[in-house]
Amino acid sequence: MKIAVIGTGYVGLVTGTCLAETGNNVICVDVNAAKVQKMQEGEIPIYEPGLDVLFHRNIAQDRLTFTTDLAAGIKDAQIIFMALPTPPGGDGAADLSYILGAAKDISKLVTD
Repeated sequence: MKIAVIGTGYVGLVTGTCLAETGNNVICVDVNAAKVQKMQEGEIPIYEPGLDVLFHRNIAQDRLTFTTDLAAGIKDAQIIFMALPTPPGGDGAADLSYILGAAKDISKLVTD
């Protein structure tokens, strides 16, 4: 199955890596080009125990890739996970602007 994960923070990168470990083809999308380039070069931007082994194994087996190109990332994806920040707003409620912004961008690109 082809899966897209939008966001490569702790939730997105761990989720994407674990989904690749189960045999799926996963592409992780992030707007931070420097971060994506480091991951493409095999650098892990976060620490999670055991993640390094899964990360490198799935990159080597071409099941885990990274891009800044949202259109390419979601092309032919059967599932799209959004793992984006929801920081607390001034009133303490979750700020959904990252989620809503990405959803708007995705809605312009999804064809099926």
